[in-house]
Amino acid sequence: MSGESKGFIAALDVGTTTLRCHIIDSTGAAVGIANSDIKLLYPEKNQVEIDPEELWNSIVDVIKKATLGANLTFGRIKSLGISTQRGTFLTWRKSNFKPLHNFVTWKDLRTTELVKDVNRSWRMVGLRTISYIGYIFTRLAKLHLASQLRFSSLHVTVRLLWILRHNEEVQQALKDDDVSFGTMETWLLEKLTGGKSYFTDISNASVTGLFDPTALCWSFVPRLMGIPTTLLPPVADNDCKFGDTLREIFGVPIRIGSVMADQSASMYGSCSFKENDLKLTLGTGAFMNVNTGEKIHASLNGMYPLIGWKVKNRLTYALEISCSDAGSLVQWMLNAGLLSNSSESSSLASKLSDNGGVYFVPAFSGLGPPISNETAATGFIGVTPKTTKDHLVRAVLESIAFRVALAYNMLRKERAFAFRSIKVDGGVSKNDFICQMVSDLTDLKVERLSSEMSVLGAAYVAGLSCGMWSSESELTGMIKIQRTFLPTNDPKYKKSVDVSLHQWQRAAERFLSWYEYI
Repeated sequence: MSGESKGFIAALDVGTTTLRCHIIDSTGAAVGIANSDIKLLYPEKNQVEIDPEELWNSIVDVIKKATLGANLTFGRIKSLGISTQRGTFLTWRKSNFKPLHNFVTWKDLRTTELVKDVNRSWRMVGLRTISYIGYIFTRLAKLHLASQLRFSSLHVTVRLLWILRHNEEVQQALKDDDVSFGTMETWLLEKLTGGKSYFTDISNASVTGLFDPTALCWSFVPRLMGIPTTLLPPVADNDCKFGDTLREIFGVPIRIGSVMADQSASMYGSCSFKENDLKLTLGTGAFMNVNTGEKIHASLNGMYPLIGWKVKNRLTYALEISCSDAGSLVQWMLNAGLLSNSSESSSLASKLSDNGGVYFVPAFSGLGPPISNETAATGFIGVTPKTTKDHLVRAVLESIAFRVALAYNMLRKERAFAFRSIKVDGGVSKNDFICQMVSDLTDLKVERLSSEMSVLGAAYVAGLSCGMWSSESELTGMIKIQRTFLPTNDPKYKKSVDVSLHQWQRAAERFLSWYEYI
């Protein structure tokens, strides 16, 4: 049967800086593609927002353009799959869907001080202590997780608490019982269906800090934090029957067949279906995920246990280590004039034999695990009169690989598994220099896939839900590796790479907690 005869899937991915829609046929090929930039707003220091109405107009436009580019009518779209950035949330009025503020994105750091206060509060200290004592006697994973519970700005929890405390319009809407809350996919479902579908999906819910991944429901945390539980939407599987889009949007109703968090969609798109399959997304940030199968992995070192997905009633857990800055660093180099285009960065770095002793600490959004310092500063160290622009570019690219190496070293300490390879996707994965350096630092075979795995994952689940594909094994047969990078077998070079990693860690120590003293 040809790729066209089974129909088509429209797959939408709402990233941090890029919005994209692909029209996918039954062979997994994209026959229509449209992209658009997402404008980030910076209203005050440490605040990062998105205008919801501007985003909505762009979403409708990009879906229409992709379908037109595929030379299709909307009637030939069997299902719509949706992947969204995680941890970005909004509140809006129930009565008219009017937003009460802009989207507060996952990169927003307005709550840095509030996070510290919450984590040091007697409630949180008491919770961790009691849970740890309980875990000693029961060995329950739920208590183990609670004993390690510490919030960061990445979690929706504290940012939502900030909005509830500071936004007077939200406070009044709460009194009027006229407020809805949701992460990006919840709002998007309401907009697409005209309010008929109000859900969050289980993968997005698991990243908020409000969800219990062991009981698979909203946890006690909202009550502990003073967040009204009535705000929290129902939680659905990733292939739930989410309803149809309004006829007036695209001319015909389109079934919504999947909703997923972007990293979960990326894992699914890369066909990381087996336990201990390892995947790295190098997008706006860098996210290392490992499939932990049907068992949750309660980490002691800042790795975050998540719901990977729940498809066809089968639950898969994942473990994640996040680094907030990757593609954002490339964009900064473009804005700062270090690069004229992103594609030249790899060649500029590769033509040098080393970094000339220059190191870069990438902390625009703080430094995540294992360093875990949200008030770190960003900057270069080791600059001399002989330093060139190429040295600076190389130092920035190396910093991305160094952060990935630290994440992988954390993972090896906790997972008793001999990893051999890692699948890599995302826009920054196109950079040969970074991919090779990741391979050299981790001793892993790096398999570069398409940069659009989140789109493909959303399409795969939507296609399974409408019968375009029948099984995960059918999807695995469609995976395409674009290029493989093998670790160096030169011991001298390997030693120099390891020394550079050690030096970078020393450099990072100089930048820690900088903003605590301003």
